[in-house]
Amino acid sequence: MIRSLALTVLLLSLTACEEQPPPDSNLVTATPSLRLSPLVGGLGNTIDVSIRGLNTQWEQGDLRLDMGEFIQVGDIVVVGPNDATVAVSIDPAATLGYQDVTISFDRRDPDGEAMEPASLSFDGDEGFLIQPGDVSITPDRARLGETLQVQIVGFNTTLQDGAWIDMGPGVYVNWVQVDDFTHATASISVDQRADPGWHDVAVTNGPVVYRANDAFFIERSSIAIAIDPAAGNQGETLAFSIIGSNTHFEAKPGTIDPYDEWSDNNPLGCVPPGTRWTYADLSTSICVEEFYPWCQDTVEPGGILNVSNPTVGTGTMRISNGALAGKYDVRVYTIERTDEDGDNCSEPGEFAILEEVILHEGFEVRDVPIDCNDNPGVSFGFNVGRSFNNDTCEVNENVSASAVFFTPLDPPCGSPPGPPVMPFDINHVINPPSGGSDCPPTPTCDAGPQVYLQSDLNTIVLQRQVNTFTQEVVYVPEFPLTLDDYKFGYTAYDLVADGSEDPTQIPAFTKEDALFTLPSDFQLLEPQLCNNFTHDPNEDLEVRWTPGQTYDVAGMSLSYSTTDIDEVAWQLVVLPWDDGEWTFGPEWFEQVPEGAGNFGFGAGVDEPKWFFDFGQGQVGVENQGRSGLGYSGFMILRSEGDEAEE
Repeated sequence: MIRSLALTVLLLSLTACEEQPPPDSNLVTATPSLRLSPLVGGLGNTIDVSIRGLNTQWEQGDLRLDMGEFIQVGDIVVVGPNDATVAVSIDPAATLGYQDVTISFDRRDPDGEAMEPASLSFDGDEGFLIQPGDVSITPDRARLGETLQVQIVGFNTTLQDGAWIDMGPGVYVNWVQVDDFTHATASISVDQRADPGWHDVAVTNGPVVYRANDAFFIERSSIAIAIDPAAGNQGETLAFSIIGSNTHFEAKPGTIDPYDEWSDNNPLGCVPPGTRWTYADLSTSICVEEFYPWCQDTVEPGGILNVSNPTVGTGTMRISNGALAGKYDVRVYTIERTDEDGDNCSEPGEFAILEEVILHEGFEVRDVPIDCNDNPGVSFGFNVGRSFNNDTCEVNENVSASAVFFTPLDPPCGSPPGPPVMPFDINHVINPPSGGSDCPPTPTCDAGPQVYLQSDLNTIVLQRQVNTFTQEVVYVPEFPLTLDDYKFGYTAYDLVADGSEDPTQIPAFTKEDALFTLPSDFQLLEPQLCNNFTHDPNEDLEVRWTPGQTYDVAGMSLSYSTTDIDEVAWQLVVLPWDDGEWTFGPEWFEQVPEGAGNFGFGAGVDEPKWFFDFGQGQVGVENQGRSGLGYSGFMILRSEGDEAEE
């Protein structure tokens, strides 16, 4: 029965085959299609245009191209049955915008016999775009996952600061540096998940956009990294590993640690040129194999991985509890130490990047609610400020008091704190540091409707104010203060808070003797910081004042702050004894650039220090109020004989 059924099916199949019509010897050739690249060019430029066909059988002489009155078409060279190139020249006086393009070509059937010629048009925004100038990219290709620098070369361009480059989905632009009107450098990162193939490039330069079709090619080969774990909590410390594909990690266990070499005792350090390290960087608010403030470093960001082989690195990260919740890029880069100044030592910043890979949004920081009642900090002060009016030489006086309660960020995140309290009579020149941009403002806390500075002589009432946009809570006087409110004589003030009704905020408390005033008032006698006060840095600058009786309880401070032509901040700081006079010699001013700046002089009390005692966890931030009196004014450093400032 089964054999009979199979035979019947076979006979039906043969019958069906016999009923098929014979092959048609006049098969219709498939409809051809074309692609031209690039379809954009700049005024006055000559470029090579590639013509690619599908279902075409071109021979030399078959193709004809019309690109309008402003574009001169050269001889078309047929490279293959579906491949041709042609040089086109754009009139320098051409009208900007899209030009219609028509291409026609002879056709042949499969037997080689001539057919009706074909004609295809590219109209409107599908046509050829004439723009003011052209741009090209070198190198013009990269692997999946690769990070590299590319050179942007322009023709008839006017590149300026702020120019940006767009290379399509999956290509991240880290930064763009414009060198001149026709040259720029960009750092780009190809996402490991980007689409391989040709990508269009657009350079935005103010209102002008320079476009280049099929200008950058992404290869299918890849260089990639993965991080495990891929998430962590604010305030968490955790071990992690980086797994690479086609990577060349080179930091070895036991290698020289730059954070030992570049210590406070040896700030320049010396690392042998040729040393190689692999760094991992997740932001300035995630310390990788580093301690604060090293993780704020932007010259060589990140920490050195412990590398076991070219594709595996491990380390420990410490996430600040102030790090913004969300996705972070994971950057891994291998450097070789260089010796750019020829002193046989490699100082910070002397290195070349051998390999760089960025896993975009590869690590997630998870939000953890912060309890303001758990070891908070408070920043509070009571100060007198006197500033010189540059035009009238009058001294304006301002008396201020404030308090801000906050949750400490551990490790510190964002802008680092100011210089620490130092012993008296120590002088130095510093570059004030700047923090990262991936951290939120330090979260503030509520301590109730009012906070008080209470002494035996008076009480300063600070009212709660809430910023409606940021929700920041600060305490400031309800009415302006005067010098009568500041009780000189080393007066002790208690810090008292009403307390918040919210149990996660600051409860009611009294901290006795939390703040002291200066023993006595004092006056700055010279210099008079007005009428564009100018000092020749080659001469001594005498500073004189009436002593403020600051021994043992407070310190004096002199400072001069300015910026150089590169907008780098400089600050000269001196902590003299309170004997009524100090002399800045030329050796001080030769350390800072000439130009306009701000001169400051004052005395302050920074004792005592204490902790809140209602925290539930480990001991938190050390609190210290500040009170004092300071003078400020405008000052110009200019050598004698230099042209006067207008």
